[in-house]
Amino acid sequence: MGASDPVSTSSATRGFLARLLGRTAAEMTFLDHLEELRRVIISCLTAIAIGSCVAYFFSDRILDYIVVSQVGEAQFLHPMEAFSVRIKIAVLCGVIATIPFTMFEIWGFILPGLMGKERRIVLPMVVGSVLLFLGGMSFSYFVLTPMMLDLLMGFSTEHVKANITVSYLIDFVLKLAAASGLMFQLPLVVAVLTMLRMVTPRFLWSKWRHAIVIILVVSAVVTPGDGPSQIILAAPIIVLYFLSILVSLAIVRGRHDAPAVTSGEPEAGGVSGRTGEVGTSPEAVPGSTPPPSAGAVERPSGLSKGARPHLKDVLEPHIEDGPRAPDAPGDSPRDEGGRGGQT
Repeated sequence: MGASDPVSTSSATRGFLARLLGRTAAEMTFLDHLEELRRVIISCLTAIAIGSCVAYFFSDRILDYIVVSQVGEAQFLHPMEAFSVRIKIAVLCGVIATIPFTMFEIWGFILPGLMGKERRIVLPMVVGSVLLFLGGMSFSYFVLTPMMLDLLMGFSTEHVKANITVSYLIDFVLKLAAASGLMFQLPLVVAVLTMLRMVTPRFLWSKWRHAIVIILVVSAVVTPGDGPSQIILAAPIIVLYFLSILVSLAIVRGRHDAPAVTSGEPEAGGVSGRTGEVGTSPEAVPGSTPPPSAGAVERPSGLSKGARPHLKDVLEPHIEDGPRAPDAPGDSPRDEGGRGGQT
């Protein structure tokens, strides 16, 4: 029993590496895919749980750092509030710390089902999405959140003091960071829409004024609506919008250059193939046109002529065979019906 364990473990390792490299030994059934998905989910959740447990021992220091860097001091109003906040920080740090392993597992699961071109597209998009989201969260935490808190705390008076609870502060920081991270996904969204042919660089450039207005409106909704914080959040999003135009332009140029290289070879092969076929069946030459000639040559010449929608092409064979009609008594009803239009 013990001797079979290393064999099964090594085979599982080889199978995982084969899936990661896109070289599966055999096609997987639907139940095999579900089993593999279950394994990936359990692995990711286990990694997050381990990372959260480790991060909990540092959650007090992380909480103190957030409070001191943002407002200086905070309070909690019920006994479970501080504990729940530390749990929330530990889980968040566990998720962030295990992002490389989670992406590794998810990429190994979806890689066998992707074609070569899709693999070259999906991996940069996933990595770019993670980097943009982390960049947006960092911008929110180090730039946007301190300015917004200073602005909001400035509305206090001599007899109205701010006593911020720690749970409200953490929720405020996390929500603003998540919103900034999502807004920083603009270049990736534009890239996907360009690949789906839903937007073009010309369209994006022609609507840049409308885009700026929309970005300012969204920034006013996310922020308190004052001028400084709204502009601070909108400024990098506007820069990312114009960067998205360049990304869309690069995608369109790459898409136009690829068919120019590949389209000439099939056409050359197709022309030479049609030339050989036309040489073997001369009757198909007069009635065929260059674009659909390959489809016309495959069918019998009589059927191809009769199937053409033009009346002239339908009547010409009957006009040419007119003098031979009396010599074929069996074909006289057909020939009479075919020459009915001539009489």
